[in-house]
Amino acid sequence: MDCCRKYISGWIFPTLILCIYGFFTMMRPSEPFLTPYLTGPEKNLTIDEVTQHIFPVWTYSYLALLFPVFLITDYARYKPIIILQ
Repeated sequence: MDCCRKYISGWIFPTLILCIYGFFTMMRPSEPFLTPYLTGPEKNLTIDEVTQHIFPVWTYSYLALLFPVFLITDYARYKPIIILQ
């Protein structure tokens, strides 16, 4: 039993858990279907509206929030940020 405790307290186990968490957090299986959904009969948007108005807002808002999140992560360390996410 002491051999398992050694691996858990080391750096390999937490790094592996963070990598697995990051993989499943960033995996977005619905992303290829987003444009057909927005241009379909449910939302009834044109391709031009989606590419000119919706995607730029999504990209720039993500970029604007990325910098404060990095600062908060460096200040509060990674564990509280992962728990909040």
